[in-house]
Amino acid sequence: MKPTPQAITVPPLDRRADVGAIDADKRTVDVTFSTKAGGDVLRYDWDTGKRYWERLSLDAEHVRLDRLNHGAPLLNAHSAYEVGNVIGVVEDDSVKLLKGEARATVRFSKRADVEPYYQDVRDKIIRNVSVGYRVHRFEEQAVPKDGFPIRLAVDWEPYEISMVPMGADVGARVRSVKDVETNPCVIVRRAEEEVMAEETKPIETKPEPKPAAAPPPDAEAIRGAERERITGIQTIVRVAKLDPKVAEDLVVRGLTLDAARVEVFAKMAAADATKPPTDQQVRVELGEDARNKFLRGVTSWLLAKAGTDVKDAGDPGEFRGMTLVDVARECLRRLNISTRGLDKMRIVSEAFVRRDITQSTSDFATLLENTMHKVLQAAYATQPDTWSKFCARGTVSDFRAHNRYRMGSFGALDALNENGEFKNKAISDAEKASITATTKGNIINVSRQMIVNDDMGAFARLLTMLGRAAGLSVEVDVYALLALNSNLGPTMGSAPLFDAAAHANLTTGAALSAVALDLDRQGMASQTDPWGHQYLDLRPAVLLVPITLGGTARVINAAQYDPDTANKLQRPNMAQNLFRDIVDSPRITGTRRYLFADPSVAPVLEVAFLEGQASPVLETKDGWNTDGAEMKVRFDYGVAAVDFRGALTNAGA
Repeated sequence: MKPTPQAITVPPLDRRADVGAIDADKRTVDVTFSTKAGGDVLRYDWDTGKRYWERLSLDAEHVRLDRLNHGAPLLNAHSAYEVGNVIGVVEDDSVKLLKGEARATVRFSKRADVEPYYQDVRDKIIRNVSVGYRVHRFEEQAVPKDGFPIRLAVDWEPYEISMVPMGADVGARVRSVKDVETNPCVIVRRAEEEVMAEETKPIETKPEPKPAAAPPPDAEAIRGAERERITGIQTIVRVAKLDPKVAEDLVVRGLTLDAARVEVFAKMAAADATKPPTDQQVRVELGEDARNKFLRGVTSWLLAKAGTDVKDAGDPGEFRGMTLVDVARECLRRLNISTRGLDKMRIVSEAFVRRDITQSTSDFATLLENTMHKVLQAAYATQPDTWSKFCARGTVSDFRAHNRYRMGSFGALDALNENGEFKNKAISDAEKASITATTKGNIINVSRQMIVNDDMGAFARLLTMLGRAAGLSVEVDVYALLALNSNLGPTMGSAPLFDAAAHANLTTGAALSAVALDLDRQGMASQTDPWGHQYLDLRPAVLLVPITLGGTARVINAAQYDPDTANKLQRPNMAQNLFRDIVDSPRITGTRRYLFADPSVAPVLEVAFLEGQASPVLETKDGWNTDGAEMKVRFDYGVAAVDFRGALTNAGA
């Protein structure tokens, strides 16, 4: 089954390739800035903290070329913050997608400060280019690679090309004749093509015409051709990493260069086929780029600096010991922005400014948001709760009311009559309840003063309190729902959740005891399906009592003999191990107790989270009314009663 496309927000990215053919008169250079042969690039997702392989689709319908085809800039190493960093332009309508390659022609400026770069390109000193792009939509592939998922970019947009010092797209090659001849990938590909051409060559039926008389041989030309054959064979064998004796054998046998390529390719294939699988084989992987390494390392240090226990926080490495002002200064330095002469307050202020060509949030704001989000998630995860023991978990796709249906049933099968005739039988209509998600949240301000004071502990305390407040919100809402209608729960139809006449789940008040709990058990087991066809035979799994009755409830549930009888060694405890969990809460007062069946079998109360957000979300915005940044904590969920048959209550005594 093809996976459902997913929209994934990612920062601006780049891929590097090589310089191609040069036209000195027009000052243009042909480049191949992306190829299918370039392979996948290992990226890091800062939202999930996971790595993934990024693969760019070169299908025409998957690449937005308008921006690159209409005067996109040629930059100096992706520096787009000053006009002086523009060293040329992408020629209009020169970008093409041909044979699994993305090609373009760039023209260099005639400015004096650009001339050294252009001359280095002509001299083959600067050989690499890089394309800056943004991915609008990924499709996650079904089969992972080396344990990491593959995300295929099916909607991506290149917006600039840069001259860079180092290339990474190994499949993008120069399209000149010389480079093609020395490219081992092309050597192997040509060998494949020659083998296939030889196998598919049509049989010639017509007699071949007699060749014209050849001119007298040139001794020097013959010697040059032989030297070229020997050198070519030695190069092929060396690139294929075969024994040098193989080259000697091919030379002695007098094989042509093309025939030698075919034989070398066959030897490589045979060696791979006989190589035993082993975990000790060398595996080459692309590492993180400098920016991802910086973000990961500084985030790890800020988490350690905040004193929080975040799982998989990582090792800060070389970034250990940096203050928040140091981090802000480093973020500016990576944007080629000088901080000389700036005081601490100004450095922090500059670090919050949006600067790049896509107007995305700066690295400094991203670092704070990543760190604080992890602190928030850790605090929410460690907040104790009791609702999860007796409530079902669900999801909703939006903020509309979402129905929860209970299907009708047949009851028991009918007996056949004398003639063996099968009769049609209708299913009763379904019952329906609904649940709606709402939003809760707060905003906190991160001031420049807190950053200058290097007070990561203050940030952590704020986010820890908000994370625990998010967990507490669900707990409070569940118990508030139970407290409606004088502790009988929300109204369902025309009656409360717990009602003796309408729902048969309100038993006669009796003090907490083994005998009383057994009567409650019988009441729950006697519930019938919505249409009275059959008993549901539900069994209690969770007992919810006030905090004052928690100890008594645990004694009754664990005792081997009935603790309420005069002679405790004579009567076995009929309620022993009746409940999987005993939950006691100060949010319940008096003597009322609630019995719940397993929520996965017969859900009564449901907590539904907005799809993909089972925990609070942190969002950051540059401060306008405040001097710094604003962090908003948002939590989208709803609480509702969806059925009454899996629960029972008793007022106690």
